[in-house]
Amino acid sequence: MPRYKFKVLQPDGSVAEDEGIYETPEQLFNELKAQGALLLQYSIKRELSIPFFTGRVSRREIAELLHQLAVSLKSGIPLITILEDLEPELKNKRLKESVKTIRNSLRRGATVREAFERAKIFSPIVLSLVEIGEESGRLDRTLEEASQHLYRIDEIISQTKRALTYPSFVLLAMSFALAFWIFYVLPQILKVFQEMNLALPLPTIILMNTVNFFINFKSWILLGIISSIAIFIFLKKNPKTQAPLERILLKLPILGRIKRTSFLAFFFEHFALLLSSGLDMRRLLQLLKRAFANRYYQEIVKGIEDSVTAGEEISSALKKYNIFKPMDIRMVSVGERTGRLDSQMQMIASFYYQEVQNLLEQLTKIIEPVILVLAGLIFLLIVLALIGPIYDLISKVGQF
Repeated sequence: MPRYKFKVLQPDGSVAEDEGIYETPEQLFNELKAQGALLLQYSIKRELSIPFFTGRVSRREIAELLHQLAVSLKSGIPLITILEDLEPELKNKRLKESVKTIRNSLRRGATVREAFERAKIFSPIVLSLVEIGEESGRLDRTLEEASQHLYRIDEIISQTKRALTYPSFVLLAMSFALAFWIFYVLPQILKVFQEMNLALPLPTIILMNTVNFFINFKSWILLGIISSIAIFIFLKKNPKTQAPLERILLKLPILGRIKRTSFLAFFFEHFALLLSSGLDMRRLLQLLKRAFANRYYQEIVKGIEDSVTAGEEISSALKKYNIFKPMDIRMVSVGERTGRLDSQMQMIASFYYQEVQNLLEQLTKIIEPVILVLAGLIFLLIVLALIGPIYDLISKVGQF
C-alpha cells in the first residue's frame, strides 16, 4: 500500500500535516471524515523499495515490540499511549515508521488488526492473534503469545546459523588454501621437476595431471560451480520445483533429518499457538499453510485441511504423510480424545525443538573433524607425491 502525505483541517479549526499508509485516497478521506477532520491536500510519498536502503525489521525486534506492548497493556496503559512512548526509543528506522503507522491508523479509527496490517512487518499468524485478542478483549495475552512464539522461532533459526558458521568458515579457508596450492605453488614445483628431467613416480604423475586439468579447465570449473549454485537457487525459489527438490533434500542423511525435525517443530508450534487462541480448525489450517514459504509443506497442510474438511480427524489426516512419525500421530490422537489437543501439540513442538538443538550440536561436532581430516588427507597426498621427486632433486644437486 502507498504512503500518503497530507494536510487536514482539524475539528478545532487548526491545520495539521501528517502521513500514513492507505490503500486508496478514498480510505484516507473516509477515515479523516470519521474523526471530524477534512482532507485539504494529499500526495503519494515516493520511497525506495530496495531492502538495502529501506532497512528491515528482524524477527527478534518484532518479538521485543510485541512483548513490550503486552506488558504495558497488562498494566492498563492505552495502546496509543504505549506506542507514543515507544516510538522515540526505537533505533530501527523501519520499525519506528511501522509503530508510527500503527499509532496514526488507530487514531483515525482503524481496528487494531487493520493498524498492524498496514505496518507490513507482521506475519499472518501474528495478525490473526491480534484480531483474536481484539475481539476477545485479551489483546495483552495474545500479543505475549505471539512474542514468545517469535522468540522460539528466532532462537532455533539462530542456532542453525551458529552451528553452520564455523564449519562453513573452515571449509572456505581450506578451499582457498587448496586453490592457492593448485594454481600457484604446485605448477612451479612440478615445472622444476620437468626441467630437471627427473623420473617421476606414479603419484607425482597423477598429481601433475590433476593440476594441469584444473589449470586448463579453471574457467569451466568456475562456471560449473556458479551454474550449480544458480540452478539450485532457481529450483528452490520456483514454485513448480520447490516440492520435488524438498523431497530430495529430506532424503539426505544429515541435512534431511534436520529439515524434517525443523518442519515438525514449526508445524506443531504454529498449530498449538493458533489452536489455543480459539480459531476454528479450517481457519487455523489456512493460516498454518501461509506460515510456510515452501510449496511442499504448503501441500502437506493443504492435504490435512482437505481431510479435516471432509470429516476426518487430524490424527487420521497426519497418517497420510510419512513426514509425521507414529509418536506424533499417537499423541495427537490422545489429545483429540481427551480434549487437550493444544497442550499435546505444544508438547510435541517442545520435543522437536530440543531434538533440533541436539542435532545441530551433533552436526557441529561431526562436520569440524570431517573437514579437518579431509583437508589433512588431501595435503598429505600432495606431500607424498612430492617427496620422491624432491629427494631425487636434492641428490642431483648434491652431485654438483
